[in-house]
Amino acid sequence: LPMGKDKYVEKNVRVSKSHADPFAWLGLLSFFGLWCGSPVIPLAAVTSSAVSYSHKPLLALIGYYSYKALFPSKPWDPAMQLYRLCFSRGYFRTQTLIIEGERVRKDDKVLLGFHPHGALCCGWTLANASEGLGSLSTGMKWLVAPLLFKIPLISEVLSWNSVASAEPWSMKKIMSSGQNVSLLPGGFHSASLLKYGAYRCYVLKRKGFIKYALQYGYKVRPCFSFGEEKTYWTLNWFEKARMNLLAARNIPPVWFLGKYGILPFDNIDMTLVVGEPIQLPKIEKPSREEVDKYHALYVEGLRKVFDNNKKEFASEDAV
Repeated sequence: LPMGKDKYVEKNVRVSKSHADPFAWLGLLSFFGLWCGSPVIPLAAVTSSAVSYSHKPLLALIGYYSYKALFPSKPWDPAMQLYRLCFSRGYFRTQTLIIEGERVRKDDKVLLGFHPHGALCCGWTLANASEGLGSLSTGMKWLVAPLLFKIPLISEVLSWNSVASAEPWSMKKIMSSGQNVSLLPGGFHSASLLKYGAYRCYVLKRKGFIKYALQYGYKVRPCFSFGEEKTYWTLNWFEKARMNLLAARNIPPVWFLGKYGILPFDNIDMTLVVGEPIQLPKIEKPSREEVDKYHALYVEGLRKVFDNNKKEFASEDAV
């Protein structure tokens, strides 16, 4: 069908009305546990060496990073299949993917922008497990904060699942090959603005990804996760001070609490809507005005995705 007339829908309704699928629960607990717990490993190694006067923990850490530098982890199909098996099951009450217009294919040369970031990117996490967007079927490369690739264990799990750093050199290398890419433009700023029940995105000052999309002639597609705003309770005091801390130290001051602490609340409907593609021209050295022009088109597309779907997945007066 012509672009804009077709719609791909992938929906998973969990068996139990009261609790998450055990396999999905265990998968998310393991993944988010690693995500939040792995940063303790380097600190524990340094502290242990200092307290015990033994260099073994510190040497082990140095050995790990040396090995990682010489033999970096790569995407691994068995890991991606396990990821899909875990996360495509019914953790949330319903998990729905809607792709407006044409489906995403391996040779699309498309950049997906996910909004909002949320505390632990639940919509983005589930998207890689879907048939419609997952790396196994679309060849998608998922880009995250460079900090995560400096942390033991979680960096390995991410690499196995076709996740890469969102650093400029990494993005340029991937996009120069024409591979599909996905990222969270709002990053830590969007995460720091998370407020339970509120729809908040940080995108107006994020234009670098549009510049790269222009340089390599990509399509861009805005995506919105309805339900992300209810995955965690958040403490929103001292917002201005927290944003200043983020600007000064690049530390995301996100205070959140979910089910059993780290898990997202599961009694919600998670719906990810992928907007129609916006084909950008290929401009080797785009001017600021050109970047602003196509960034405005992207923001307009994001607003359209939200406004056209909020009545069904949020509320008619949601903003």
